Amino acid sequence: MASRKNRSGKTNRRSPRRGPGFVDRLLFRYDALIAWISGHRWHSIVIAVIALFVGSLIGGYWIAERLDLRGSDRVARDTLEDMKRTAASQPAPPETKYARIEDLPSFPKYSEAEPGKPLPTLEEKPRVRQVAAALSPEQTWRRNAVPFRDLNSRPLVAIVIDDVGLDRARSKRAWELPGPMTMSFLPYAKDLPEQARAARARGHELMLHMPMEPNGRNDPGPGALMVSMSDAELRQRLLIALESFSGYVGINNHMGSRFTATRPGMDVVMRQLKPRGLMFLDSRTTPQSVGDQTAQEFGVPSIVRHVFLDDEETLESVRRKLAETEAVARRQGFVVAIGHPHDATLQALAEWLPTVQGKGLALAPSTAILRKRNGWD
Repeated sequence: MASRKNRSGKTNRRSPRRGPGFVDRLLFRYDALIAWISGHRWHSIVIAVIALFVGSLIGGYWIAERLDLRGSDRVARDTLEDMKRTAASQPAPPETKYARIEDLPSFPKYSEAEPGKPLPTLEEKPRVRQVAAALSPEQTWRRNAVPFRDLNSRPLVAIVIDDVGLDRARSKRAWELPGPMTMSFLPYAKDLPEQARAARARGHELMLHMPMEPNGRNDPGPGALMVSMSDAELRQRLLIALESFSGYVGINNHMGSRFTATRPGMDVVMRQLKPRGLMFLDSRTTPQSVGDQTAQEFGVPSIVRHVFLDDEETLESVRRKLAETEAVARRQGFVVAIGHPHDATLQALAEWLPTVQGKGLALAPSTAILRKRNGWD
């Protein structure tokens, strides 16, 4: 290494030459970047515009989705509370609580067969083209179903009690009856999750009793689906009801003689049930109902009501309807009968339920009827 002596005679060594430091290198790269951008200005502008556009799309979609979900949840909670307060403060008069086909002008009383003629079997009924549902253990109706194994040794009888939840005392009497039966809860009942858990703990299957617009002046209650509503309004009301409690296998219509006869509204309902894995029970409050047909075309598992137990709220009438229920079950292998928590209905069921097994019939949840109707294990 080169060295030299200074005036004092001491030797000075030359410092080795060092490369550029970190800051120098950074400034050099920054200058190079600026130079490149200056030489390729149009490339940079295009890239920047594309990046900003893509970023705004992704960010805007994410923000909108989060706000929409939060807004929907908030609206659902607020509206559900409003519905419950309305139901509690302004209970529907007794004559408007339940949909009775006799009260609907211009509609005859529904019957599966003409007087004096046998009921048609399932095979004899005209069937629409059915879209096969992708069944799996993940489906909600299977997950929430009451276990039932023996589908074929005896005719199956499913008893569905509608309008559960409003009259707490009679609803409790209903789910304390021996089961399995199906308890269908109105979505605007008070303390709905607690009531539903109590019914399920007694071995009964759960359904959501969705209010829908009837013909005539009957009041379906708050939150009903109306034919005059837009698709967005129908989806919002259905979402509110579907979030009112959990553990149910599907829905059936409360009233709905007008709504279930209109295809556009029922299309909206089925589009919501299908991805949620829920079943549909067509209560058949009008012979013009398209509920079951629409469900099959959308691939939504479905069944239909065969007998109304308490069109007449007398003990003798309900007993006659239970005898009709037995006959239908023997004729076609299964039956769905719908009743309500009326005193006469509850008393007749308390007498009849202990006799079912001795008559060669099997009391079954609604999902067992669904499986038997479609030949599913």
